[in-house]
Amino acid sequence: MSEQRQERLGLALQVLDLGLSRTLAACAVGAHVSTLARWRRRQGLDQDLVFRRGPRRETVSEVSNRQASVLVRELRGLVGADSLRRSVPGLTRRAAAGIKEVTCTAMERERRAAAERVDITTPGVLRGFDSMDARRTGHGHLLVAADGSVPFRTSWAVVPRYDGGAVAALFNRDFERHGAPLVMRLDRARQHSVPAVQALLDRHGVLALHGPAHRAQYYGQLERQNREHRAWLRHSPRLDRDGFEETVAGMMSALNGRWRRGTLDWQTAEEAWSARPQLHLDRREFRRRVVDRACRIAGGGEVSNDLAWRLAIEQMLVKWGLLRIAKEGGC
Repeated sequence: MSEQRQERLGLALQVLDLGLSRTLAACAVGAHVSTLARWRRRQGLDQDLVFRRGPRRETVSEVSNRQASVLVRELRGLVGADSLRRSVPGLTRRAAAGIKEVTCTAMERERRAAAERVDITTPGVLRGFDSMDARRTGHGHLLVAADGSVPFRTSWAVVPRYDGGAVAALFNRDFERHGAPLVMRLDRARQHSVPAVQALLDRHGVLALHGPAHRAQYYGQLERQNREHRAWLRHSPRLDRDGFEETVAGMMSALNGRWRRGTLDWQTAEEAWSARPQLHLDRREFRRRVVDRACRIAGGGEVSNDLAWRLAIEQMLVKWGLLRIAKEGGC
């Protein structure tokens, strides 16, 4: 396109050399008089005849760029472009916004590179459990159990009261349908430690793994799944109990069986769960080793029994090849 404009400008200059007017020269090449004048001016300045449309790229000094980037990092990315341009002389709002975007992207990449990726290597080993407050819908609580390796919701229930009896009933039904896991990951709600729940776990040889207090990221998988549940149910109409349970069942069926995920090589969670290998683990031996390891960790008195138990389970899962922790920048 630029070559065509150069040819048209050359033809117009030939017409002008013949002594004809600028209007006739412009008509000869099919351009406006002002366009022809602009082309001649830019040719004289050794510039492109036509500039790219839109705002021009701004030149920011290295010093200003560095100062703005440091300020974005100091304020953890919270500072806005207007505040940034008023803090660093010579910055426009557009340039400040661009620097913030680049710096925040770099900060996120650094965070991901430093994060540890935690993987349960085999489906069926660890199962998580959490509740979601559904009282906004008028139906109490949504209880959900899900595998820790693949995002497959194994069981769920809508209950009016979130108590130990409801938790034990869900676990019992879940273990009957999908088998008992080796470890059950639970938060620190009192409903998870009542005698009925503990007796059920002991009967099936399941170890309870209670995470640390006030550390929601420890239960990141279920927190992420609850975010999906809330987004799905947010715009659901108010329904009676049967209607709400039918909506929840449809949601679980779709999330398990319709969503192909890149993290599962584009399988659905249900397909990945169905293809899981059969586990032949000695639960008694695993429990014995966990108890022995926990006693050694807590033996010095510097570590609480609760932390020692959690560390012992995690370390034995790693030793048995069921848990992998690596700095892969995937969190």
